[in-house]
Formats: sequence, C-alpha cells, structure tokens
Amino acid sequence: MEIFEYIAEILPDGHLSIPEAIINKLKLQSHSKIRILLLPIEPPQKGLTRFCGKWQDDRETTEIVEGIYNSRSKNTRSERIKL
Repeated sequence: MEIFEYIAEILPDGHLSIPEAIINKLKLQSHSKIRILLLPIEPPQKGLTRFCGKWQDDRETTEIVEGIYNSRSKNTRSERIKL
C-alpha cells in the first residue's frame, strides 16, 4: 500500500481537498473509496514546556524534585580529601 502525506485545510463547507497529483497517481474517480487518517497539527509549545515537557502523573512538584535529588545521590559518591 502506498501512502501519501500532505497538509490540507478544511474548506468552508467542511470538506477536505485532495491534490490533483495524488488523484491522478491513484487514478481516483467520483465515488472512489479511499482510507483517510486525520492527524491534527499541534501548535508549537511555548515557554518552559518547550524544553522540558509536561509530567504525565499526578505527583506534586516537591515530590518530583525530591525524587530527582534522591536519584542523583544514589548515583554519585563523594570523598573528602584533605589538601
């Protein structure tokens, strides 16, 4: 199965248009059946979420930060050296 991707705008009457090149390549005619997958374009993220994303759970901020610090201390070791 061949897949075609293009950006389309919804027309004022609620229809979507198919580019002429795709119609010709698939040899589509009136009443031809095709499968359509709709993937809405998401607006770009702004601010801090653009860099770090959003948490996907219900934990409080303090709990998340505490977990980060705890995992850091488990993965590091410190030694005191006398100079």
